[in-house]
Amino acid sequence: MSMEDIARVHRRLTKFLQGDEGSQSAVLDGLDHLDSIAMTLSLLKESKIGQAIGKLRKHDDAKVAEKAKHLVKKWKALALSPRTSATDVTKDAPKKTTEMAAVAKKLEAKVEKTAEKKPSANFLPSNLSNVRTTVRKKLKEVLELADEDLRSEAEFAAMSIETAMAKLYKMDKGLEPADMKKEYTSKFRQLSFNLKKNEMLRDEVLTLTVTADQLVLMTPDELATQELRLEKDKFRDDAFQSSRLDWDVANADKINKQCGITDARGLFTCGKCKSTNTSNTQKQTRSADEPMTVFVLCHDCGKRWKC
Repeated sequence: MSMEDIARVHRRLTKFLQGDEGSQSAVLDGLDHLDSIAMTLSLLKESKIGQAIGKLRKHDDAKVAEKAKHLVKKWKALALSPRTSATDVTKDAPKKTTEMAAVAKKLEAKVEKTAEKKPSANFLPSNLSNVRTTVRKKLKEVLELADEDLRSEAEFAAMSIETAMAKLYKMDKGLEPADMKKEYTSKFRQLSFNLKKNEMLRDEVLTLTVTADQLVLMTPDELATQELRLEKDKFRDDAFQSSRLDWDVANADKINKQCGITDARGLFTCGKCKSTNTSNTQKQTRSADEPMTVFVLCHDCGKRWKC
């Protein structure tokens, strides 16, 4: 399946998530199509189809939710299977399409078995420092706040995130320089806080929609919840509006409406467009015994003049 085909299905799923219930049958067909193809990790990361599928797991429609959960479980198995490489899957895809259902079941069984019997030595090696050990444990606790069907991936995700952090701040060679250690712990606190508050981000990490390497490089705005991002955008817009020198002019209609003014005609008529939708101000530009200068603005054509 090409990237274009996956993008087409992604758009269909997004439309369905936005409330287009009429496309339900098309969505079910799209999910079946995704289930029948030989998906690769590179396609998952580039298309970000996992994000839409993750949201569908909680959909009110039982059929859609069931198929979405099956796909999430299947793709997690693909990520955890050491034998599954993007090259091999792409090369053998035409020959193995009919066997995908059986392979998926085997991989799902393997993932469940691995989650139950995964040795703690892989998660907490004996040569791991106390700081890194604590970070892995704390990240795992935060990720386990996810839905029950995703909790089995918390240990693997926590290990991946901590490894990416250690690599970024040069903590993976046992040196642990003081300045890097401070940045490492600061990054941990940032990620821990946002993963705890941002349910969508947590699910994206557990379903590999967002990889560990991508997560540690995300900005505070990217880590924040959708509600907080909208709130910040509104704050920035309010700050911009309040700093405008022509705020009163740009918001003249709103001001008149709040004051109950229905007739907004000014005292002056525009010589350019003949409109009376004007406003004027007065300033003392000459000596005190001279009359004030009147500055007029036409709100329809923007012409300015003084008299």
